[in-house]
Amino acid sequence: MIFVSKEKKIKKKRNRKILASIALSLLTIICISDSKNNLQKNTIVAKNDTKALNLSESNNKKGLKTVKSNDEINVTLNDLEKDNSKLSRGGDVEEKSISKEKSLDDVNSDIVRGITVSSQKEIVKSAKPQIENLDWFSKAQYVYPIGAVAEVEDVYTGKTFKLKRTFGTNHADVEALTKEDSEVIKNVWGGNYSWERRPVIVSVSGKRIAASMAAMPHAGNDAYPALAEAPDLSGGYGTGQNLDVVKNNGMDGVCDLHFLNSMRHSDGSITEGVDEEHQRCISIAASKK
Repeated sequence: MIFVSKEKKIKKKRNRKILASIALSLLTIICISDSKNNLQKNTIVAKNDTKALNLSESNNKKGLKTVKSNDEINVTLNDLEKDNSKLSRGGDVEEKSISKEKSLDDVNSDIVRGITVSSQKEIVKSAKPQIENLDWFSKAQYVYPIGAVAEVEDVYTGKTFKLKRTFGTNHADVEALTKEDSEVIKNVWGGNYSWERRPVIVSVSGKRIAASMAAMPHAGNDAYPALAEAPDLSGGYGTGQNLDVVKNNGMDGVCDLHFLNSMRHSDGSITEGVDEEHQRCISIAASKK
């Protein structure tokens, strides 16, 4: 009996060792499995971190600006507060200040857009056309046809007045458009109408043309219909065809306006031909910038 009891004890002890060995094996398997799972998770996280790092580097290479810390936000805001310069190229401006309570995205967005926005459009003044010296017979008479109104500038004084072309073949015969224009003409020529030639610039049909003008109205009488036979024509012309179309303008008859290569009319003692003094004044007008 004593022998059997001892044998049972040996078997029980052996069985305990086997169970312990099995339990240890299971625990080892479980630990290994957990380690593999953690390793896979860490690998995935590491890959994601790598992608994020690559994306961040890519964005930085594209020139995107980021603010990484509150200290950097404060530095950026302080720099912006110190900068009082205006980004607008003209006019009043509305300034949008950045709040320190804004999110990083809002700050970055404002930095990219700029903090000053102009409330006015830039005004660009168009330059005047260059002065042209156009031949009267081939070009100028068509640019300034009969019936057209031009703005004329006296080269020496800069004063302007308006003239309507009413007659003329060898040169333009013109009349002041209004009484006010007649007063400006007299003022430019020293207070009275005069045969003196002066360089002028004629603005018409989008062009500025060099010319010369003599401010002496002639061959007209404002009290009679145009082209009718009338007495007391201005300029000592006596009785004849009335060259006065524009009425109540403070001027009786027409004045002479010459262009490059234009000529005088053949009239009495005056023979048809180029007036050298007019051509000299035209050259002066053409040289004005």
